[in-house]
Amino acid sequence: MRVEGTLFGWFETGLEGTVWALQMDGEPSYDRLFVIDEGDHLIITSPNQEVLFSGYIEQDTDAGKAARPFTGILQPQAKGRWIHWTQKGYKPDDWAELFLSEKYRAILTKKDENT
Repeated sequence: MRVEGTLFGWFETGLEGTVWALQMDGEPSYDRLFVIDEGDHLIITSPNQEVLFSGYIEQDTDAGKAARPFTGILQPQAKGRWIHWTQKGYKPDDWAELFLSEKYRAILTKKDENT
């Protein structure tokens, strides 16, 4: 499945951190929300159509790890948020900026054509 839309950091109760996602063009709904997973192919472009990233997702779950308050559980963080992963080879804050600014567009091809 191939979808186009705007990147954003999705967070709601129960996610235990920000999840990197794409909101497909059209009316916002869960039906148009796509979580970015290991092995998916992603092309990220700037507002002036410059390609900022093009490749397969390789999750780094160690970059930016810190202890959560009161629990001691180690979890990655970026730009003051708890996150789940960073793209391998990126600094957590740099990867997070591509999603949290909500100004970058992307084409996402899910690794599993049945999703």
